[in-house]
Formats: sequence, C-alpha cells, structure tokens
Amino acid sequence: MRRVVAALTALLVLTGCDDAGASPAAATPSTAPAAASGGACQLLDFPVVNAKLGLQYGAAAAATLENTFTCVLQPQKAPLPDLILSVSATTIGPDIYATAVQPKGAAPVQGLGAAAYQRQSPAAEGTGPAVEVGWLAGNKRIIQLTVHLPAGTGDDKATELLPKLVDLAKLIDLSSL
Repeated sequence: MRRVVAALTALLVLTGCDDAGASPAAATPSTAPAAASGGACQLLDFPVVNAKLGLQYGAAAAATLENTFTCVLQPQKAPLPDLILSVSATTIGPDIYATAVQPKGAAPVQGLGAAAYQRQSPAAEGTGPAVEVGWLAGNKRIIQLTVHLPAGTGDDKATELLPKLVDLAKLIDLSSL
C-alpha cells in the first residue's frame, strides 16, 4: 500500500494533475491558501505547516485517483523540501494496519489515530533524507505525511524535523474527524 501511495504521489507530482486527475494544474499562488488547491490540501494551511515545521511552503497542488487524495506543498521557487500528504479510505483495522501497512522497523507513535508510526529514511538520489508519519485515522482513513529534504541536508536535520512532523500529523488527524 505504501509503495502504491508513493508511486501515485510521484506520478501526480510529475503530471501536475488536478482533482479530476486529467488536466494540468497550476500551483496555488502564495496569496491563496493551500486548501484552495482542493483534495487533501483542504487539510493543510501554509501558516500552520510553516510554523510547525520551520519551513517555508507557498505552493500547493492536489490530485485524486479513485479513493486516494493527495496534496504536495513546496517552496515557491524550489522543488525541495516538499511535503506530501495522502489520504485513502480503508476498511482495515489497527491490527492489519500494523502488520500490512506500517513499514518494518518504523517506530510507533502514541496519541495519533488508531495506529501510527514514524520513521526516517536516508538520502536518496536527488534528495536528502526524508521523514514520514503514517496513521490509521479513527474515521477509517490511511493517512501518510512525508517530507523530503534537499540533497546535502544532514541526517541531524531530519531527526530534528521528525517530532515536528508528528505534531503536525496530530493536528491533521483532528481536522480529519
């Protein structure tokens, strides 16, 4: 499931699809709220995200494919750091989530949804390290929040960002009820 969401998100980012998934979408200008992009962006607010994470997002794009809604936030003039939010409807419970969706080796997160995890990933080609928080929301949604940092960013910066991302996830979880 995680690979499907990641592949879908990458495809949507590369194709620049709008909510219908069929036509190019322009990034939301910095004067418009992230929610104006629709989709999962309706759960995000630039000032709140920027304050929580200490980053400067100003562009948003959303897409929908079947039962998955995504949102990508980026700085106005750079591709990274990006923030990707995906939300998918599900019928699974916490036990299946923990065994089938949660990545092996991820650390549990208390106080977030019915089941939740956090993890840090090393730098990949073209990016720096990434941090991720995923959870099964009480309203039967699988939600994943990921930040990819720019190439050359040290692992220590990702380690500092992870608890901030967990705090943002807890705010998103409350807004998705």
